[in-house]
Amino acid sequence: MDSTWDDICRLIQQADQLDADGRLRIFEFLAQTLSLIPLRDGFPTPAEIEAHGSSLTKAAKQYKAPVEKGWSQWCYEKRPFDRAHFSTDRAGIACGPASGVIVLDVDDSHLFLKWMQENHPSQALPRTLTIKTGGHGERFHYYFQYPSGDEQYSCRSVKGVFDIRGIGGQVLCPGSLHPETRKPYTIVDIVPIAAAPFWLLEMSKKPLNDKTNHRELNSQFDAIEIHSTSIVPTDEFLSTLNISNEIKQKILTYFPHGQRSEPSWSVLLGLLNANIDEQTIRTIYQSYPIGEKARKNPNWFERELQQAKQTIAQNPIGAVMPADTFIAPSPAPVESEYRIVNAFDVLTAQTSFEFLIDSFWPKDEPMLITGYGGAGKSVLTLQIAMDLVFPPVNGFLDKFKVIHGGHKVLFIQSENSLVGMKRRLELIRATYAIPDDFIRQKLFFLGRKNDIRTSGDINSNQFQDIIKGQHGLIGFDILVVDPLISFHNSDENSNDEMRRLLDNFSEFCESIKVTPLIIHHHGKFKQERGVGGGRGASAIGDWSPNTWELEYKEKDKKFKFIHKKARNFMLNDDIFLEMKGLRFTINSQKATGQNDSTYFVVKALQNLNGVANTQTLLKNEVVKVYKADNPAKSITAVTAVKYINDAVKKKAIKAIHGAKGSISYQL
Repeated sequence: MDSTWDDICRLIQQADQLDADGRLRIFEFLAQTLSLIPLRDGFPTPAEIEAHGSSLTKAAKQYKAPVEKGWSQWCYEKRPFDRAHFSTDRAGIACGPASGVIVLDVDDSHLFLKWMQENHPSQALPRTLTIKTGGHGERFHYYFQYPSGDEQYSCRSVKGVFDIRGIGGQVLCPGSLHPETRKPYTIVDIVPIAAAPFWLLEMSKKPLNDKTNHRELNSQFDAIEIHSTSIVPTDEFLSTLNISNEIKQKILTYFPHGQRSEPSWSVLLGLLNANIDEQTIRTIYQSYPIGEKARKNPNWFERELQQAKQTIAQNPIGAVMPADTFIAPSPAPVESEYRIVNAFDVLTAQTSFEFLIDSFWPKDEPMLITGYGGAGKSVLTLQIAMDLVFPPVNGFLDKFKVIHGGHKVLFIQSENSLVGMKRRLELIRATYAIPDDFIRQKLFFLGRKNDIRTSGDINSNQFQDIIKGQHGLIGFDILVVDPLISFHNSDENSNDEMRRLLDNFSEFCESIKVTPLIIHHHGKFKQERGVGGGRGASAIGDWSPNTWELEYKEKDKKFKFIHKKARNFMLNDDIFLEMKGLRFTINSQKATGQNDSTYFVVKALQNLNGVANTQTLLKNEVVKVYKADNPAKSITAVTAVKYINDAVKKKAIKAIHGAKGSISYQL
């Protein structure tokens, strides 16, 4: 197939507007990795609704059912895909090892959060691929990795709250149309599929020789008392060890790939500090989820164990007490968090430099936007947030490519009231049609009472706990603080105080894995404009790895966006902007001057939606643009090529060289 994942994602989001071939294209693409099964075509007829007691909901259920007998074999074995066998309206994903997924089907998000708080209060649902169903209300499918190995995981239910779909279960796949509402199953969080939470696997675990029908298992489970006061799952062996509940929880948790080293290190320190012998530690790492990385990489584990032993020997922490009276030790001295890392380990670390927005905002790096009051910083920040959750075709400002969408943004702001923000969003949506679902599920404001304005100190544990609690509920990964002055009690002119404040805030953001964007004002006067970091202490600008300044010249009605600092990538040239419908775009005429040849090239590319796949295409458009702006004059194709080459040299556009000498261009 020629389709890419990005192509299919776009089709999925508008599946109800596609023809039959378009939806089959989605199913065929997904069937490359998932075990898809045929479901019934069409929608309930009036006669069928009447036959079910005039209930559309009951009549619609039969349209979600597989059409093949013995379909559950495709939970174990991937079903070959044949377009002729599949409905043009919907398809099912057979959950289990064949698809490699186990799906949490949440019927009621509010009841589910309540259930989690009662049963697993210390855990948040891992961020993973999330699908919004086409049914009524806020219902979601959370996809998790089906574990490898001999253990089997089947279906379970907590009636009216959620279902777990494992072996013997299926869910409608993205792009399918709900038989009752005729709305599509759409993607709301495009991220890699995460490892399944331990509690979910324990709940759905099925004995190897158990051939009981999964519906019977559901009935048996529904009769079980689901409320528990225990934070840590019961484990007879671990209960005999003199370790804290936190360490037990980490031992029993499956952490996603790339996030296993830190909890493993914490567990090693906890076990050694509790005087657990080395043989028992090795047994734990061979037998429990915490040892997943260690089992795959024994050499890495040996190094970690020796370093942990050395750390404990140098920095003894905690106290040993009888198991039945154990109290979690006080936090370790700061020194216990440190260890030596050699340069080769840094060079070969399993991490990479990524952008959220290409050449504009690196992932996991704080960004600082500065400017005078009224320059438009908050409007620009809202545009950044909206483009992250629903990327425009031509990128942010029609210049910077948004690497991938699927983000969730939380605004902590003090200047824009509920009615003011409502008006802003109304004006923006008149020119940028971001869907309701994206605004509802991906853009959030931390408010108080009946407003979306708030205040607090980002350096206080109390306010950080409030932010952390919201992170556990909605799983945002971008945090906007607007403006900085409203959210701290430090002396803004003190380098010492501001650096400690911002370093502490960075550590907090790293701990919950969010990337912060901070808005900071200039002062009223020229001398109150810090070097690269707004007003106040120079430490603010020193702290920020990526700083942009927004200027507005009232006399000329011009906006200028200046890249003041980039610690880990190249600085951008100054960008001239204009605002229409509360959306910023590049003002190429003001940026280059209408007599500058670059102006005609940039405008030609904008006419081509930001991309020209060949030089001929761009050259011809440049000739047209020049003629339109200068009716009495014209340029030759040779001159147009010269204009293009000059624009590339000035870095106004990018030239991309392909195979066999081909060349394309983009803003």
